[in-house]
Amino acid sequence: MRVLVFIASILLLCSCKSLVPASRTPELSELQFYVDELAHSYTISPNNTIIKYDLDGKKLFEYSDNTLGPITSFDTSNPLQLLAFYERFQTIKIFDRTMNLKNLIDVNKFDLFEIHAVGSSNDTNIWLFDELHQELLKIDKQGKIQGRNNDLRLRLENNVTPHFIVEYQNKVYMFDEENGILIFNNFGEYIAQRAFNTPADFRYLLGYLFYELNDELVIYGLEDGSKKSLSLSADIENSTHQYILKDKLIYLEDGKVKMKQL
Repeated sequence: MRVLVFIASILLLCSCKSLVPASRTPELSELQFYVDELAHSYTISPNNTIIKYDLDGKKLFEYSDNTLGPITSFDTSNPLQLLAFYERFQTIKIFDRTMNLKNLIDVNKFDLFEIHAVGSSNDTNIWLFDELHQELLKIDKQGKIQGRNNDLRLRLENNVTPHFIVEYQNKVYMFDEENGILIFNNFGEYIAQRAFNTPADFRYLLGYLFYELNDELVIYGLEDGSKKSLSLSADIENSTHQYILKDKLIYLEDGKVKMKQL
């Protein structure tokens, strides 16, 4: 009898363990690369060292902290207020343009526990999506909620699990692998839904998304959903993480920041 009880206990433990969801926080093993609208660029190493570079690829500032797990997103849409999000610890760090840490927000302290996407707002506040309650929220730099929209389940048939949020030209764009692009006004009110079947590893800069497809760089316009492609020349075919800013192509090559006139 004791043997049967022991076996049953083991089976129950195993079945309970299988119900625990795996972490959605990615394990980052390569250099991340971001660009802001002033053509400054940023790399984030797997050990969470952030380095900011000038237009010539010269190192300007550095910040390093490996205590909160990987940086899962880095928002450069406001060059004067840079956001780093550490999903595993549900923590947002706010930096100024010289990479000085200005504030740290632990969103769990505000009873928010299912946050997977954050982004800067045009009024220097922060957008985030509360997945548990399916609400788009705006918080200030102290973490206090400034505004929230209605439960999205009242408008959509299924739950939303966004991985990216950005505000551009007074509209908020939220990206979800299953639901595509969800569009809100700058008060957080839902406007529309747009189909979007692009890989999740796109890059954002000044109203455009960039991603590789069939050896070409695709440029996607957020406002109108337009697409155009750029064939990468042979001299930069080994480049990665390409962005286009005005008439310049900014990219990484062998871990170094490069820029090319188009």
